[in-house]
Amino acid sequence: MRRLLVLLALLAPVLALAAPARAGGWAVTYLDPVPATFQPGTSYTLGSWLLQHGNHPYGGAESDLKVGLRFTDGKRSLAFDAVKLKEPAHYATAVALPAGTWQVVGVQEWFAPFELGTLTVPGAFTAKPLPAEAKAAAADWLNGNGGKDPWGAVRPPGLGGKAPAAAAPAQPAAPAALAPVSPVAAAVEAPWWRSPYAGLLGVLAVGGLALLAVRRSRRQSL
Repeated sequence: MRRLLVLLALLAPVLALAAPARAGGWAVTYLDPVPATFQPGTSYTLGSWLLQHGNHPYGGAESDLKVGLRFTDGKRSLAFDAVKLKEPAHYATAVALPAGTWQVVGVQEWFAPFELGTLTVPGAFTAKPLPAEAKAAAADWLNGNGGKDPWGAVRPPGLGGKAPAAAAPAQPAAPAALAPVSPVAAAVEAPWWRSPYAGLLGVLAVGGLALLAVRRSRRQSL
């Protein structure tokens, strides 16, 4: 019985911290319209928005977030850091890629990264559809604030009175042209190490080791 009480006492602070970690622990990355085609070794600047809950700027200091884009093809991984623009939650990332088929990942620390789509070089970007929960979150937040938001004319794609639409694949065109690509977004859960289950497993592991140490000490004293 005493062992159970000790274990519950250890679990109490972990469970208390778990609730805020789960509440609000996700974000969405939207891409501004991207070039219709990408060529190897050519520099492109991609705009993006990192919105907590899919609808508003991060509640903490944006300087605490490492934002950027990562590209992987199964063998190589290329990361490009973003720079902050003057609009809240708005970033720009300069990229240059060799030929290949790349999985595009938005880096959103402390939020976990998530795949945004696939980029073929030379070729076009194919976006991952916008999750339904992100659409609902955007609409709910705008409605709850009377349509007001922190932005003016330069604003996240689709956040102008209605929820963002799902992204459509870019159509091939001249390299200098911009395709009317719908925004890309990805709902992101909190990092695994911030989840309550990770903390619970850690406490259980420590408790188990402590019990084993007590048993070994008793056996040695007999």
